[in-house]
Amino acid sequence: MNATALKDWQILFAEESDAGSIKLLNRTLGPSGVATSVFRGKSLWLIDAPFVVQSGPMSFRGGSAVFLDSNAASYIRKIAYQGDPPPGLLSWANLINQIGTRLQQLNPYLYLWESLRCWNDETVARCKEAVAAIHALASSGSKLTAEWGRRFRTTFRESAENFANGLIVEFEQNLKAGLFAGMEDQLNLIEAVLVRSQIIELGSNRAKEHKLAQLVAYMHEELSTIMLRELIVCGDILLRSSGSRISKKLNSIQNHPAPLTLIRNCAWDMYIPRALDALTSVTPDHAPHVDFYVAEVLTFDGDVLDIINTTKLRAIAVHRPSKKTFPFFDSDVAEWLGNRLGPKRMPALMEYFSTQAFVDRARRRPLISIGSILEANREELMRMIGRRKH
Repeated sequence: MNATALKDWQILFAEESDAGSIKLLNRTLGPSGVATSVFRGKSLWLIDAPFVVQSGPMSFRGGSAVFLDSNAASYIRKIAYQGDPPPGLLSWANLINQIGTRLQQLNPYLYLWESLRCWNDETVARCKEAVAAIHALASSGSKLTAEWGRRFRTTFRESAENFANGLIVEFEQNLKAGLFAGMEDQLNLIEAVLVRSQIIELGSNRAKEHKLAQLVAYMHEELSTIMLRELIVCGDILLRSSGSRISKKLNSIQNHPAPLTLIRNCAWDMYIPRALDALTSVTPDHAPHVDFYVAEVLTFDGDVLDIINTTKLRAIAVHRPSKKTFPFFDSDVAEWLGNRLGPKRMPALMEYFSTQAFVDRARRRPLISIGSILEANREELMRMIGRRKH
């Protein structure tokens, strides 16, 4: 491997065994819970220019965190603030404790980003309690138990809430400064794919393979973005497979009382792995001043569990100057499509995966309005659902 070619790049490559120098968390927690990363396997290799030219052992500084979803955060908050937690809540706590020393790496930011979907005074108050509880648990080195909750209320609470207040103030300052606008753009893009997949599904009785080809064309021609993870998940929906819980939800969307709310919630679930991808982009020159970063997630959302398991990565390439990340899936996406579309339909789509198509999409992307496309698609979907109900 050429060190010059890797000058601006870093590759995190997944290893099926635990032979890699970076160990991964991957633990199933009950029927709908998991503590894991976006990578397959048990460990990672870090490949960059210094790694290629070295002839012996080398040291590097790494960072990692376990990001919580709202379910996990709420269980920790309730243990901290409820005087007599019921057995059901303690059962959730026992599952959380299975991540062992990773409890000391808990990070509340994914939970806070998720809470932005309904950011009001009540949400802020709940978030402050959750952040205080998460911070106290991570700092204490203890397990999540009723006894720990008692210690929180008698010993940790004041200092933990002071920490939480400061973090929430900073978080809201970043919100007002527009630092989370990129996340909203990503959510809109994912929702646009989900909404169009439903329009395609409800709009005709054409073959399932034809519908999947339509979705690929929509991504290329209208969104100017081929979104591989979303394509895999929406492929489950259009092909009527039983690969994920999210596909089962969306396959009966016309019967849901609030279809657009359901789709937006699903878009958030699909965004979580993207957020974990992006968090790997670090350089030693900027905070947190580490050579690599591995983001893991603790979730009790079955949809998120299915999405991550369905779209595991074999590697992520990080372009350090731009901080862009490029995921490489465990399954080759073109091969995945070919297996589902068949030899007749696949050749017509191969041009979408060419270098020239990639360049063309990048050139068109600044000229399109995802918000306008999404709004038009929402209206069309609701008209279609309305006609089916009458």
